[in-house]
Amino acid sequence: MPSNIIPNKIRVSGGGFHYCNGVYERRSPTIIPAGFDRTCRAMNWDTEQMWKQLSDQSRPWYEAENESYIYWNRGDGKFWIDGPSGAGVYIVKNDGLTPPSEGWVSLSNDYEPAPTVSSLDNEASSQGDL
Repeated sequence: MPSNIIPNKIRVSGGGFHYCNGVYERRSPTIIPAGFDRTCRAMNWDTEQMWKQLSDQSRPWYEAENESYIYWNRGDGKFWIDGPSGAGVYIVKNDGLTPPSEGWVSLSNDYEPAPTVSSLDNEASSQGDL
């Protein structure tokens, strides 16, 4: 995906953890993913504080219908694909505006193979349209 284009929808495919495969829609960086909230609550962390600490509040994140989600973590400079529970499944080191197509690494051998990510937009929006 070109670095200056922010797609409205992306597809995750080929991943061994099938709950993360599917179509994801772009979300505002000010909205907190439901799975992220579940994880924070389980760990007794303040959800809003953790989201502000880990999200850069400018890159959009993406959510699948089952609440799997993809976001960029400024703490480690990686995009994360998290399953519906909020637990991390795949990561990739990248500082682009959108999740890269390749280079994803599984956080467990149980999640192999790692997926690929692709844009579904024929007419993707520029960053200014966020």
